[in-house]
Amino acid sequence: MAEFDDERPDFDAVFRDPPGGDDSRSGRRRASRRSEPDSGDFDDSGATGEVPRASVSGGGLPPLDPPGGFTDFDDEPEPRPSRGSRSSRGSRSRPSTARSRAGGGGRPPRSRGGGGGGMSGGAAVLQQPRARLLLGIAFAVVLVIVIALVVKDCQRSQLEDSYTQYVNGVAQIVTKSAAQGAELRQVMANPRGDKPPQLKAKITAIAREAQVLVDQADDLDPPGSLSTPQQSLVAGVLEYRVAGLRTLAENLPTLLQGTDQQTKASGIAQVMKRFLASDVIYEDSFAGPATQALKDDDITGIKVPPLQAFLPNAALASPDGARGLIPDLQRRVSQDGDSGTTQSGNLRGMSLESTVASPSDTRLTPGETASVQSTELLKWQVTVKNGGDFDETNVIVRASFFYAADPNDVETREVPIASIASGESTTVELPGPSSEKVVFGEVVPVTGETRVDNNSAEYPVKITI
Repeated sequence: MAEFDDERPDFDAVFRDPPGGDDSRSGRRRASRRSEPDSGDFDDSGATGEVPRASVSGGGLPPLDPPGGFTDFDDEPEPRPSRGSRSSRGSRSRPSTARSRAGGGGRPPRSRGGGGGGMSGGAAVLQQPRARLLLGIAFAVVLVIVIALVVKDCQRSQLEDSYTQYVNGVAQIVTKSAAQGAELRQVMANPRGDKPPQLKAKITAIAREAQVLVDQADDLDPPGSLSTPQQSLVAGVLEYRVAGLRTLAENLPTLLQGTDQQTKASGIAQVMKRFLASDVIYEDSFAGPATQALKDDDITGIKVPPLQAFLPNAALASPDGARGLIPDLQRRVSQDGDSGTTQSGNLRGMSLESTVASPSDTRLTPGETASVQSTELLKWQVTVKNGGDFDETNVIVRASFFYAADPNDVETREVPIASIASGESTTVELPGPSSEKVVFGEVVPVTGETRVDNNSAEYPVKITI
């Protein structure tokens, strides 16, 4: 719109009305203005989203533009004109005044609340950065807890599997080692009258087998709490037995060639001490700590293998006990010319005569199940006989109790007989089991005993209440 300066000197001359009253140009102009709507007013009540241009009568004025570059997409509030601009340039403020006079003629301010077509309250909360951060933290905490529980369950299963595999591996090794001890006792009995070099070769072969067990034990993977007991098993049990076997194989020929019986007995007893020490270490440094570790980790259903003694007769670790081995080790087999036939030396041997459950005096029969009443006084009376030609000392009578379904779970009790004369019988008592188990009675073969099939018997027993 063109601007008019009312300070010009010819302003009054230009717009002075000519005489004539209402018929003049001024009157017509005033009438026209009264009849026409305000040129600055416009109506956008059609809700089309556009700002309509103001209608102009007479075609003399250009269409008004929105003040301040107002556009359809500008939802900022319209700046209010300053007082100076309102007073100095009224023509430019007219559109704004017209917009205010037109009821609802301008774009209504956008609602930022949750009404109308806006977003819901929950979605609006999620648009806030702090709410999104807290939600993310909560989700992360829940995820960490779930992962921790899963990991803990997996670790528990792995721990139980580790214990099971390790204990089963130890049980196999312990059983094989005990069998090697029995083989050594058979060699020391020398039933064939082998010469010292032959005895050395047999004991050396047992030592090699014992070293294999050491290597197998080294390959076991114990749980962390069994690391120390594992070291005791390898270095204090199995390696002691290997060292004892090697030392015995090397020194035995020299000892047997000597003439001093005390020197021979002391040399053999010194080796036997290592075997006895390996049994003590197994019970004190392996079986005990391993059982406690199972208890601390709350591992159930697994039992540490009990001791299977490498040297059942502890008396052999003393010179007096080892002296009884010398006659058998020095036994010789005579050759009759070139025929190759052999004649054995004097007869030596023990036999298991009978086993009776007391106080009921129930005699046990091999292969037949005997019913025995459970009582605190229950004992097994085992009678053995010396059927050899020599008096025997330090004879071991052993009773083993186990379930038929679990023969590896063996409970063993032993009683020594200090001496038993040739042809005599002796009865010893052993405490009985408290539940239904199989009883395996045995008298340990003495040195030089050649017949061992009559040294043991197996009795099924049913304990009743």
